[in-house]
Amino acid sequence: MRFSMNTTLTTNPVLRITVLCVLYLAQGIPHGFVTIALSVWFVTQGVDVDGIAQLATAAVLPWSFKWAWGPVVDRYQIRRYGRRRPWILFAQSLMILSAGSLLLVDDPVAQISTVASIIFIHNLFSGLQDVSVDALAVDLLAPEQRGRANGLMYGSKYLGTSIGGAGLSVVLVKLGFDAAVLTMCGLLGLIMLVPLFIRERPGEQRLPFGDHSSGHLVEDASELEERSANASFLTLVLRLLKSFGHRNTLLAIALAFLVWIPNGMTYPVGLVLFMNDLGWEQLEYSRLTGTWGIGAALLGSVAGGFIADRIGARRLAAIAASAYAALFCVPGACPIAWLEHTGFASTYIVVTDLVQGTLSVSLFAIFMSVSWKIVAATQFTAYMAMLNLSYSVGAMIAPTFEEYEWAYWQIYLLAAAVQICVLAILPFCTPTDSKRTSVEPLDPDANLGEP
Repeated sequence: MRFSMNTTLTTNPVLRITVLCVLYLAQGIPHGFVTIALSVWFVTQGVDVDGIAQLATAAVLPWSFKWAWGPVVDRYQIRRYGRRRPWILFAQSLMILSAGSLLLVDDPVAQISTVASIIFIHNLFSGLQDVSVDALAVDLLAPEQRGRANGLMYGSKYLGTSIGGAGLSVVLVKLGFDAAVLTMCGLLGLIMLVPLFIRERPGEQRLPFGDHSSGHLVEDASELEERSANASFLTLVLRLLKSFGHRNTLLAIALAFLVWIPNGMTYPVGLVLFMNDLGWEQLEYSRLTGTWGIGAALLGSVAGGFIADRIGARRLAAIAASAYAALFCVPGACPIAWLEHTGFASTYIVVTDLVQGTLSVSLFAIFMSVSWKIVAATQFTAYMAMLNLSYSVGAMIAPTFEEYEWAYWQIYLLAAAVQICVLAILPFCTPTDSKRTSVEPLDPDANLGEP
């Protein structure tokens, strides 16, 4: 008897969600390696706030430009191999090659600017992979799957961050920089096998050689309509401009720009505070943030997806943003407990990660609710890019506070003030009314997710 496994995404709902989650896992591994394992290792090697800020910026800033990939992914497709799959494989290959080029750096500590440049290039390709996976999710997720997929996909990225942060931190400390990079590339290579051996739709080819299409290539009316509507870049641009021509979509941009500036401001400062001033060990910090911290963020993202369905994404975002602002006030309100009690500081880190995960998922739902499906890959990507620009702006101004000798608690209080501004914008980010537009808005329950 011949065993045949259904490896077509449109006809296998379980495989569909599994593949999307695995692809998000691939984004999280390098992110965790850079922002947790590598950053902490550099601090132990004597790198200052400016150097850590360079790494943080290189890891996030390229995602601010990923909106440029959206029109390309929407416009150009090789239908024989799938609408999005060729882009995913192309991006994944370049992610592996760029990460592997870190092995060419002789002295990572002395050449931290070179390391940051390579990380920047890697994240350009990681952004392309993210846009392609986002578009694949829009294409294939059925309405009844979207609530579950919302948290699971972003939760998978947190799991990848845990692997890259805690797991690769052990490799980095025990075996060195090169071994950690090789391990990361190996993991990304294994994950690349998943999209290599699946099909998006019946009738598509997996490979240009040694593989045959499995029947007639199936297309539905909505896909034909979308390709017709986006037949040229000019048409795509005009539709995109129209989609941003409303108060709710414009204020959503302001929301995306402001919301992660506080996180970017406080991360480099907090990392140096924990490692240098409080005397934490590298593995101690990496294990806390890479296990309990990531676990809390994963819980917040998965639970947040279901909670947003029940109480509304904007209401959940308001609750999470208020909690986030309150957390930024803690270092100023409780300086003794913060500095003298490790348990208090550890709890603070874990609770902050929980709130970040919840806020992230609620933001995704808001941006989906104001997006138009006909330009989904491009418009939603623009919001995600603005989120990453927000973090990058915060990270870039962090060294300025050290230059002017701000106390750490003053920086955290400023971050709280910025976070409060988010609450003033949220009520105006209302879902797009499909009756006012020529196309229906993107369903707010679908998760397309970000770094």
